[in-house]
Amino acid sequence: MKVLKKIKSKIKSYITKPYSNNDNLSLLTRYSSYDRAIILGSSPSINKLQLNNFSDDTMVISMGNFFEHPEINQINPSIHIFAASHPPITEAVLINWWTRCDKILPLSTPIMVEKRDQIIAERIFNKREVFIYSYGGSFPIDFTKQIKSPFSVSQIAMQLGVYVKIKNIYFIGIDLHWRLLDPYLHFYSHEEPSLEYYLKKEGIKVSHENDKDFSKNKFYYVHKVYMSFEEINKQAKLNGVSLFNANKNSKFDVFDYEEYE
Repeated sequence: MKVLKKIKSKIKSYITKPYSNNDNLSLLTRYSSYDRAIILGSSPSINKLQLNNFSDDTMVISMGNFFEHPEINQINPSIHIFAASHPPITEAVLINWWTRCDKILPLSTPIMVEKRDQIIAERIFNKREVFIYSYGGSFPIDFTKQIKSPFSVSQIAMQLGVYVKIKNIYFIGIDLHWRLLDPYLHFYSHEEPSLEYYLKKEGIKVSHENDKDFSKNKFYYVHKVYMSFEEINKQAKLNGVSLFNANKNSKFDVFDYEEYE
């Protein structure tokens, strides 16, 4: 069955025109002048950090539900990234979630979405700039083509930082250890407007919240996720880019720790 699937995929690759988006070349001119970048995740550890003192030479990348941060206007991200919609996210959930985002994210902040969500994004975010990217590619990183499919939206942000050639990229609020040991939590409450809130509103269970499965399959999956971060870190170094975990409270040790100053 796997062999047949690979054959079909190979045939499809010959008859389907590869994705290309030369508009994303503008990302290089827009962001490559920054001296460094910081990626903002939504884990609880970010509550212990001050987030409104980023210097003008810092590209600030926010992701997912981070727009709910109480200081989002002061932070004023340089760009906000969404991963592609996928089950259990329905179109109704996506529309509600993104409408909320458009209402509270600073209007000057561009949005970046995967091409499958382009139509909905351009309708909801019609007063702001929208960048489109595509999954399904391979290294080296090139946002005018398909990028490496991510396990986490943070991997899209890291690839973007590498693509625009920012030499030092820091991240905070990315604590993947919850997948194994800790409860599924964020800096915000799941009972207030958020992706989890809109899922529950539609009667859709958030499976991670009560996930106490410690089967070998889960460990194998987490290993695969961590190794994918190792691959991105390797690509960054090949491009002369350094990725640092800037949150000393985080246990995510794939990357070296260095404080953002």
